Amino acid sequence: MGQGALTKERIFEAALKAFALHGYEGARMDKIAAEVNINKATLYFHFNSKEDIFRELFQNIVQKYRDKMKAIVTACKDMPCKECLKTIYREYLEYNLNNAEMDFWNRIYYLPPVDLREEIISITSESKKEFVANLTCIMEEGIKQKELRSMNPSHMAYTFYNILTCIDLSSGLMSKEQALQEMDCCFEVLWNGIKGM
Repeated sequence: MGQGALTKERIFEAALKAFALHGYEGARMDKIAAEVNINKATLYFHFNSKEDIFRELFQNIVQKYRDKMKAIVTACKDMPCKECLKTIYREYLEYNLNNAEMDFWNRIYYLPPVDLREEIISITSESKKEFVANLTCIMEEGIKQKELRSMNPSHMAYTFYNILTCIDLSSGLMSKEQALQEMDCCFEVLWNGIKGM
């Protein structure tokens, strides 16, 4: 990795911290530059504006998340349905819990900068659709293998996804162990409602 790429990576780290602590409006370019130990001119060499940093940081975080979710789903593809779904939720929560990037994403999704609101909602919606589509395929296969009831697989996928995200959003109020324990309980209730007869 070249010096320019290292500087850019350090800018992203400092920006992530600034946006997390101060929100979009409160994050200042001079503070980001100082955190990276560069002058503002160097910062502007890499990015035209705070909005450019924000956008690229957000897109990088979303792409990393999408790649991770795809990898999780792919890794458990040949498992029995119950084991696959358990693996997905454990890996999902492991990735999301205590992850500053995901905390940033949650914050900007629920409290977005006004000018970027529609863009953030749209990008988030696309990542959700992709993940739910992968979950729907798992539910369809589970139905086909008679591991799951013959129900609407898309509804099953959305239910699973919404339980995951609710536990994830609540996890800041509990330990990782407690979050996983609560998800275990939720999963058992869900599984008993969707498992095959």
